[in-house]
Amino acid sequence: MSSVNLGDRGVPRLAVNVLAVLVIVAVVAPFVVYAVPAVVGADHGLVVLSGSMEPRMSPGDAVIVREVSASKVEQRDIITYQRQGSDTPTTHRVIEKQSTDDGVAYVTKGDANEERDRGTVSHDRVVGEVIFVIPFIGHVVQFANTQLGFLVLVLTPMALFVLSELWELVKSVREPEVEADSTAADEATTVTTTGETEAETDSGSGSDGFTLTRSSLQLVLLLFGLYVPYSGYVAYTTREAWSIAVATGTGIGFLFCLVLYVASRGSGGSTGATRSVDGVVRRGKLPAGISDRTTIPLESVESLVQMALDRDDWVIYDEEQDTYYMTRDDALYLHRTAPETDGGTAVEGDDAAESADGDPSTTDGDGT
Repeated sequence: MSSVNLGDRGVPRLAVNVLAVLVIVAVVAPFVVYAVPAVVGADHGLVVLSGSMEPRMSPGDAVIVREVSASKVEQRDIITYQRQGSDTPTTHRVIEKQSTDDGVAYVTKGDANEERDRGTVSHDRVVGEVIFVIPFIGHVVQFANTQLGFLVLVLTPMALFVLSELWELVKSVREPEVEADSTAADEATTVTTTGETEAETDSGSGSDGFTLTRSSLQLVLLLFGLYVPYSGYVAYTTREAWSIAVATGTGIGFLFCLVLYVASRGSGGSTGATRSVDGVVRRGKLPAGISDRTTIPLESVESLVQMALDRDDWVIYDEEQDTYYMTRDDALYLHRTAPETDGGTAVEGDDAAESADGDPSTTDGDGT
């Protein structure tokens, strides 16, 4: 019964989602056709500015225009053409088609006008034939061409999209950390069992490829942080296609680097030990000539793990020496689970007996 109820509740939700998608498509599709007329086989999208063609088209409507040859234009067709001495195209109806010594010419007239247009229109001034009209969207297009409209209709949705993606990223990063915190205490004692792949004899043997560290990401984010507002300002003031593309690309690049930075952050304390279970610790051997190198002892494995996480490196565990180590700047950072012996000889007396009995300080990395 419970599965049926879940299914019943899912049907309205699915219907709402489908309806929402259809509404979004219905709202967005006209603007896509206007901006990219080629999707419907046209060449131009223009906004009607006057009422000379009412009721067929009104101010604020958009016309979709297709380029045509002179032989395709017939009487009663609506064409868009350039007037002599004007940069703004005119859209009127052809009321007569004439043949002249210079080629085909058209007599035009607005549907709402009483008189026909002065002179004739040669075909070389014809932009194209109107194939259909999209009502009202011209008002939105004209508003988007203003600075306020660009801010409201372009920059604000982009900012909301970036913020929503960032929020999803933060949630996806936090969820594993919460799960890790709940098991950190138990897994911290078994950290030495996590290395499944034999490491090289030197801890410097990690990935031979290019590594983008958190410090590098911080620098990249700083540069993006300076450039994103500038590119947004240029796009806001110019409202050109290239400036919008640059601003969009810069914003996406900033978001991508921010994703990498947040996803690669290491958390301190027990969480670091938990993350080591995922492969920070590998098995290997202490490098030869350790006495000739600068060694820096650390009090805990977690300190080494955190260092490795911060620089995208490995912690190496030498099972024979019961020692964790990593190299950094020609120095050897290490943590010995078992106490050092004097000159390599076994500790005698009561201390040795206590060690044999299982003193916690002498347990091996497997926690046994």
